[in-house]
Parts: sequence; C-alpha cells; structure tokens
Amino acid sequence: MQQAGSNAKRSWDADRFRLRTLVNRLIEMGEVQVHEGPVSLSSLGPIIENSTCAHLFRQAGPDRHELVASVSGSRRRLAAALGVFEEDVKKRDHLMRAELARRHGNPQKAFEVPSSEAPVHEVVETGAQIDLTKLPFYVHHEYDGAPYISSGIDFTRDPLTGRNNVGARRLMLRGRDKAGINLTAPSDLRQIYLGCVARGEKLPCSFVVGSHPLYIMAAGSRGSGDELDTMATFRGEGLPVVKCLTNDLRVPADAEMVLEGYLDERGYIDHEGPYGEYMGFYGPMHGDPVFHVTAITRRKDILHHTYKHGYEIGRAHV
Repeated sequence: MQQAGSNAKRSWDADRFRLRTLVNRLIEMGEVQVHEGPVSLSSLGPIIENSTCAHLFRQAGPDRHELVASVSGSRRRLAAALGVFEEDVKKRDHLMRAELARRHGNPQKAFEVPSSEAPVHEVVETGAQIDLTKLPFYVHHEYDGAPYISSGIDFTRDPLTGRNNVGARRLMLRGRDKAGINLTAPSDLRQIYLGCVARGEKLPCSFVVGSHPLYIMAAGSRGSGDELDTMATFRGEGLPVVKCLTNDLRVPADAEMVLEGYLDERGYIDHEGPYGEYMGFYGPMHGDPVFHVTAITRRKDILHHTYKHGYEIGRAHV
C-alpha cells in the first residue's frame, strides 16, 4: 500500500465506487423495487427472502434508515457492478469473465488519503455515542438467534507479518457496543486471531458495512499478497483507504459506514447463531469471539446495506 505523502497528491472520485451510485444505476435498469413508506425491521426478512429483485427501503425500522438489499443477487446486477451492460446472457457472461481477467492481469495498489478527504469520516461517534441498537440489525430468518447485520467486511492486520487481511462476516447484535461474529470455519483471520489469543493480545478489527459489490468479491477471494491491494485490483484502479480513528487499520475511504474496534483476547467465549444459511438450513449455535466497538464512522447520507443469504426461491434470476 502506498502511504500518504509517498507520492504526489492523487485525485479520486469518492462516488464512483460508492454503493449508492450503483444502486441508482440499478434503479434505472429496473432491478430494484423501491419502498417509499415505513417498513418495520421485522418485515424486512420476509420481503427480501421471498423475492429475486433488489430492494431499497427509504424508511426501515424505527429510526427510518435507508437500506438496500440484494444488490449483487443476480448476474445482471453483478455485470453492472463490473461496468458490463450487455443484455444477451451469453455475451454478457463472456464480457464479465474477460473484464475480471483483464483486471487480474493488471494488479492495482491501495493508497492512503487523509481523514479530511474520506466521506466515511463525515460523522464520528465514540464513547457514550456508540449504540449498535440504533443501527438496522434485524432478524433475517425466523429462527435466527438474534438480529444481524449480514454485510460486514472485516479488516485486520497480522501482527506477526504486517499483512492486511480482508474477509466477509456477519455481525450478531450483543449490546450497545458489542457484537458476535462467526469465526469457526478455517480462514486467515481465524489463524491470526488464535495466535493473538495464545499471546494474550487483543486483535484490532474494523468492519465496513455498505460498500460496492466488487469489495465483497475481493474479500471472498484467496491470495498471498496484501488484501487491500486485492480490493484495488478488483476495482481496476487504485483503492483509496483511510486510517481508522481508534485503531491502526486502513479501510476504504468511500465506504458507507465503518465499525472500528477489536476482538478481545479471551477467545471463543460467547455464543453466536443459529443463523439461516444460504443453502436453506440453519447453522447451529457455536462458541465465537466478541467484537468490541470503539467508534462508528459514516457518511452523512449513509445508505445501509444487507445481503440476501437465503436460498433462491422460484426460477433463477440472471
């Protein structure tokens, strides 16, 4: 990653890869059902899970959050995220593969920008201002163990190697400043965290909630390099990142919201789940770490984000 001040000041468009920018384009394409009136948090799950389209809720929950769901829930929407707008399915899929191959053949780097230039730092909440219960956590499936935010992208750094690690994990509401995460499957983050537990160390961690689908695609990929640079490569251009305010991690400066904090050193001491998995069954409750929130930063006009995790109902939507 290029550090601030290492090169001449670079210009970048804070809205080009913004989630809201893509959603507006999907609305023009007829891919999004817009709900203008108030919708309760308890109604979100059934609406989202029983539909193949994307949904934009203008007034979700008691705090009237603006929230979008299923932005990447079809190949047509994923193609739009890649800048491919061919309507013929075979041609479109070919163009998507070609575009991804082109980007992977031209690796990009992340570069750091100051906090004053980062839209995700427009609003900052710390200390007693932190209250996760005011965010649109909701019960996605009937027998979920608690309300969830499903669209988290986690950012950590291996304290032994200095390598930035990026993954994708849900967040289970545990209190005003605490959340559970699912860290049972083998992953780089699991190995990094177990090392911290063995040394009695907290692991700084930040979650981005609300970002371009290409970021989650990058988070789910595997590679040996710095994963901030992997995100830049999926974008097809440099990734602007900003230093968090309460830990030393870097996150995308154009995100909608960041939950800063750490995984505590006690290990797998809390229960997470059950949760309705994408294959159509419930994952069991299991022991997991606790994520402690030390700051919430966000855009002033934040667009909240949720994923559809349930299995597809009806015909395939391409």
